[in-house]
Amino acid sequence: MTVTDRLNGFGPLAGVTIVELCEWVAAPAAARILAEMGAEVIKIEPPHGDAQRTQGAGFGVDKTATEDPTLDLNNTNKNWVSLNLKHPDGMTVMRQLLARADVFMTSLRSHALERLGLDYETLAEEFPRLVWAQNRGYGEWGPNRDAPGFDAVAWAARGGVAASFPEAGREPAIPPQAFGDYNHAMIMAGGILAALFDRTRTGKGNKVVGNLYHTALWGGAIGITATQWGATYPKSRTRVPNPFNNTYETADGNWLLLCQPQYDKHFRSMMEILGLADHADDETMNSLPALKASEKAPQVILLLEGAFRTRSLAEWTAILTEHDVPHQPLFHYEDNLTDDEAYDNDALRAIEYQAYGPRTIVTSPIRFGGYGDPPLLLSKPTGYHTVAYLQKLGYTDPEIARLEASGAVFAWHGEEVPDRVFRSRRQLDREASRTPGPSVTA
Repeated sequence: MTVTDRLNGFGPLAGVTIVELCEWVAAPAAARILAEMGAEVIKIEPPHGDAQRTQGAGFGVDKTATEDPTLDLNNTNKNWVSLNLKHPDGMTVMRQLLARADVFMTSLRSHALERLGLDYETLAEEFPRLVWAQNRGYGEWGPNRDAPGFDAVAWAARGGVAASFPEAGREPAIPPQAFGDYNHAMIMAGGILAALFDRTRTGKGNKVVGNLYHTALWGGAIGITATQWGATYPKSRTRVPNPFNNTYETADGNWLLLCQPQYDKHFRSMMEILGLADHADDETMNSLPALKASEKAPQVILLLEGAFRTRSLAEWTAILTEHDVPHQPLFHYEDNLTDDEAYDNDALRAIEYQAYGPRTIVTSPIRFGGYGDPPLLLSKPTGYHTVAYLQKLGYTDPEIARLEASGAVFAWHGEEVPDRVFRSRRQLDREASRTPGPSVTA
């Protein structure tokens, strides 16, 4: 049984088939989003597997032969087929899968796709209804068009992220691994959905291309615009143009982030809330144009720093919440892992590994009222569903054995990995209110 069979028609994309030839994070994560919307995602791996299978140790995560938490981040709800695309029989199977697919999604570079005959021009002629999607590090033109493009170099470095985030005058930041990849995955998924909709009108597939560098520039739109007016990055928190958009330390050594973009509108009320009413009528600082002209932003920041250091984080949280002031404490990931807000809204979901016990996984962000929270099934070993898909294509057992022996395909023959469905907190709460039972079903 495939994962798609197990999901039994869940989601608005049920019936859509995606053949994924992707490695690492950004493109597989985009396919994961679509899989959690109900698409049948057939992930094609080479016999040695997705390179992401080698990465867990790089950020402290263990794996076993059948469980890989690093791979799960980008690959829930997928089906696992392993083909040697350099073998003619492996490519025959690939094209048989593409003939039944709605989307071909890849992160291979263009010259590799051309060598394999999987480039857009070739597949568009062979399969005119097929949506062809490529994830890239950089664009299709320009000197970097064929360069390798991990998010660390294309998004964080070239995209200005690493140099813009730290306090001015400090060393460049190192964002969490794949930070840009996961942001970019949403954009890629959106592009594929638009192409599928376009096909309902035209009857033809389309070419969908996205790149990490462009996503970084899109995310940095305000910074890129502000730089042209002299408000360059990185900034110092002691000199931000709007003191109400800044971080402040409280009396107990904690930090909060204040976000009150309409400085002019809220200046008087904020001065009163913070115990600074004596400054409420100061015309040299009561609007952003006045603040820019008087160059008193650092002075206002000093006033706010002094005010916030008079009370604890808990006290300020109560006061700011009472006055509906947008703010939050600065969380670390340890705080997210214990945050009910994340579990109540299924942003984080509890799962369980046989080898590692209870853990938490981040879910894809989109929900549909008619379907609710998606069921989650974790990743499988390389080639786990190869035989099942060959059988769906009409291959007999002797033919499958011949393909394996020739090296055209790779199939998993290790222990069975149960299809364990992990549900959200609210789903479990509803189930518990009806009938007692385990939180995880096999």
